[in-house]
Amino acid sequence: MESERAVPIAELTPIRFAVLLASAMTVSMAYGVTLPFLPFILERVLPSEQSSVVAWHTGLLTALYTLSLFLLSPLWGILSDRFNRRVVISFGLIGSGASLVLLDNVSSLTMLYASRMLSGIFSAAVLPAVLAYVAETCGAEDRPRRFAIVASFTSLGFMLGPMVGSWLSSMVLSPPAAMRLAGVLMPDSPFLVIALVSALCASGMALLSMPHHPSRLTMGEGVASAEKKRIRWALLLTLATVFGVSTAEVGITLYGKQSLSLDPGAISQFFVVCSLVMIIVQIGILPMLMRRFSTQSLLVFAFVLGAFGLGLIPFAKSTQIIDALFGMIAAGTGILVPVLASVISEAAGQGQGKALGQQTSAANLGQAIAAASTGALFFTAPAAPFLMAASLLAAGALIVWWRKMA
Repeated sequence: MESERAVPIAELTPIRFAVLLASAMTVSMAYGVTLPFLPFILERVLPSEQSSVVAWHTGLLTALYTLSLFLLSPLWGILSDRFNRRVVISFGLIGSGASLVLLDNVSSLTMLYASRMLSGIFSAAVLPAVLAYVAETCGAEDRPRRFAIVASFTSLGFMLGPMVGSWLSSMVLSPPAAMRLAGVLMPDSPFLVIALVSALCASGMALLSMPHHPSRLTMGEGVASAEKKRIRWALLLTLATVFGVSTAEVGITLYGKQSLSLDPGAISQFFVVCSLVMIIVQIGILPMLMRRFSTQSLLVFAFVLGAFGLGLIPFAKSTQIIDALFGMIAAGTGILVPVLASVISEAAGQGQGKALGQQTSAANLGQAIAAASTGALFFTAPAAPFLMAASLLAAGALIVWWRKMA
């Protein structure tokens, strides 16, 4: 435990923490702002005879982004350990913003795929370095609360991204060439707005200071075999959790456009509901629930809640009902992610950073698989991705009950 105490708690001042929160939120905004627009951008760059594969490409583009996060987050984390976390975060923010400017100028399917791949590559740098900075500049007892706040700001960014996109959607759907500055920048584009915010956050890295005594903890030190199994099950359940909510997010984009004939603003409403419910649950409701109920009971309840929401979406015919069902999925996810993180943290002993990093990778993998499978399954049968994800969450509830996770 000596290495846990080597980091001075006073290093993480409110201003520095605010800069880190803004960075995590901005990267989440960059992801959230693009989802409602992908089908419409695809229709613009694809030949008219290929409009039937919009759903397929929507899933693949989202999967490419999240797969980049899954593969490169550990690498960026290693680079931030060996060099300078501020530089890594700044590099990720600037690259993420540049990829949004590229997205504003795509004229072919190849450029669109390149933009999403670059966005995933650079965005992967931000969150691991942010969490590592937080871990190294606060005490072990304060980390769960700090991590929960980071997660809430990530959810907030995912909510604000579609809102900004909705307000400025006309500049993406019908971009007038005459309004571009230097033939590239679209002043009223939501992509450029968030790119500028990313650049501002990158400049804020100058306010950070590196911890004097970075910890060198590795998972496996003093961790019993039973605890390692517990971590592996929690990682599997994290993958299932994120697979479920990601299926809902990608699926509702396609279902809203093709089955309900909604515009980007109406589709964005579902993402706002999802993020808002998550924030309320994580900050206001979850602490009370954890005092009253066991970990096992909370996990089972949350998995069942998410499964019901996903299973009923394909049969909903109004936006109000879908809002309610999306709220159920978001509430379940808002409980599952931090509770599973606490299970992993409790079992990890001194290897907190590596164990929680593995949870981030598991979440990204679940998101990538969901994005790819949702596009393909929706093309076959619109209800299929929702029902498959609901079945997986129901299986998660059974696993928790069987394993008696506490």
